[in-house]
Amino acid sequence: MSTRVAETENLLDLVDELETMVSGARRLPLSSSVMLDEDVLLELVDRIRLGLPEELRHARETLDDAQRMVASAQDEADRMIADAEQHAGRTVERAGEQASLLVAQHQIVSQAQAHADALVADAESRAAAVRSEADSYARDVMTHLEDQLARALGTVRRGLETLPRPELQGRGIRRRR
Repeated sequence: MSTRVAETENLLDLVDELETMVSGARRLPLSSSVMLDEDVLLELVDRIRLGLPEELRHARETLDDAQRMVASAQDEADRMIADAEQHAGRTVERAGEQASLLVAQHQIVSQAQAHADALVADAESRAAAVRSEADSYARDVMTHLEDQLARALGTVRRGLETLPRPELQGRGIRRRR
C-alpha cells in the first residue's frame, strides 16, 4: 500500500480499517493482547496521520503557539509584578526615610524652640534682676544724696544762724527760713 492517502480516502474509513485489523488479529493465549504486523500497522497510522484535515494540524500549531504566548505572557506578568514590587519597596523605603527626616527635623525645630524659649526666659529673668538692682542702687544713691543734702542744708542753716542778722527789716527784705 502507498504511504500517501488517496484524495477520496476518508479518515473514518481508515479508523474502520484499524478496528478490523485489531479485531481480526490473533489473540495471545491467557491475555487480552493481540499480535499485529508492525509494518502494516505503522503504514495505517501514517495514512491516518496524512488523512487528518489540514485544519486539525493548523489547530494544533495554533494551540502550541497559544500555549507559548500564554507562557511568555505569564513570564512577562511575573517580571512586571516583580518590578512593581521592587519599585513599591523602594518607594516605601524612600517614604520611610523622608518621614524619619521630617521627624528628625521636627525634633530639631522643637529642641531649637525650647532652647530659644529658655534663652528668652533667662534673658527676661536677668533683665528683671538688673532692673531691680538698678532701682535699688538708684534708691540707695538718692537716699544717700538726700542725707547729704539734708546735712548740707542743716549746715547752711546753722551757718546762717551763726551769722549776725543785719537790719534788714527796715528795708523790706525778709530772710527766708
